[in-house]
Amino acid sequence: CMGPVLLSIGEILWDQYPAYRLLGGAPFNLAAHAARLGFQSFFISAVGNDEPGDEALAQAVRLGVDMTYTRRHPSFPTGIVDVTLHDGHPTYHLRRPAAWEEPEITPCQAAAIAALRPAWLVCGTLQQTCPRARAARLALGDVPLFYDVNLRPGFEDPATVHELLSRATAVKCNESELAWLARELSLDGDPARALLRRYPLSLLCVTLGPDGCELHANGETVRESPPPVHAIDTVGAGDSFSAALLFGLSRH
Repeated sequence: CMGPVLLSIGEILWDQYPAYRLLGGAPFNLAAHAARLGFQSFFISAVGNDEPGDEALAQAVRLGVDMTYTRRHPSFPTGIVDVTLHDGHPTYHLRRPAAWEEPEITPCQAAAIAALRPAWLVCGTLQQTCPRARAARLALGDVPLFYDVNLRPGFEDPATVHELLSRATAVKCNESELAWLARELSLDGDPARALLRRYPLSLLCVTLGPDGCELHANGETVRESPPPVHAIDTVGAGDSFSAALLFGLSRH
C-alpha cells in the first residue's frame, strides 16, 4: 500500500562550497528524508531554466521526491548559497533573486493536490517571507500544517512567524528559536507553555541538540535523550529529525 502523502513547500538550492556543491534547502531535505521513510513526498518550489536546475530536478527524482509541482522559473536562476568555512565554521551567503522565491500553484494543480488527500503540509520561515510563496501555500487549502520555524539571519520576520503559528497543527523549533519566539512575541513565563496557550497547536517539539528533544502534546510533556553519537556534520540534522517525527505521528 502507498504511504501517506506529504507536501513540502520551500527552498531548493545548492550549497556551493569552494570545491563542490550539495543539494539542499531545509524543506527539500525534509521531503527527501520523508520519501526514504515511506511517505509519498511531493515538493513545491521553483528552479531556474539552467544547468543547476536540471541537476537539482534529476537528483530530487533519484531521491524519490515527486517534483510535479516544482516549476521552471522563466527568469530567476536556481538558488545557490555560497558556503565559506573559517576554521571549520561555515558562513553562508544566499544569492538573490532566486527561483525558489516564486513557486506557483494554479487552481487546476490545487485541485489535483487536494485529491491526493495530503496528511501534512510542511514549511519553514525563509521562503514564506516571499509573497508569491505565501500565496502558493494558501492555495493548497486546509492541509494540517507542520511548521519548522528554522530561522535564517535576515529573514526573522515576526509577522510571518505569527501567521504560520496561527495556522499550524504541529511546530518544531530549537532552543535558540524558542528564546527568539519568547522575545519577539512577548510570551510570558515558560515559553513553550505560553506558545501552546496562545496558538491552536496540537503539538510543539523543541529540539535540544545533544540533549535530545521535548514534546508537548495532549497536556503532557515528554523529554527524550538520544543515544550518544559522533557528529560528523550537523547540516540538515534538524530536517531528518522532522521527517522522522512526522513519520512517527503518521503511525500514531
